[in-house]
Amino acid sequence: MLGVRLDDDLEQRLTAVARGQGRSKSDIARDAVRRYVDQHDAAFLAEAKRQSQRAVARGRTEEDDAWEALAAADDPGDPSARTAAE
Repeated sequence: MLGVRLDDDLEQRLTAVARGQGRSKSDIARDAVRRYVDQHDAAFLAEAKRQSQRAVARGRTEEDDAWEALAAADDPGDPSARTAAE
């Protein structure tokens, strides 16, 4: 359970959006938090991948393979990540 205090203007805007969409304020807030967390998880994985690639340039380690496998799982369309995971 999470309680969030909003300023009056944001509360009124959220209420209007919720009414207009026929959704609850909690549902909209939950979606917004989910998108925020997903975005920041993706940024973390991108940084891990970048660091792994730098390590590969200096010499391969088992830890590099593990990070690249995580990156490949997150982005199966990326051929550079997929190579190390295969």
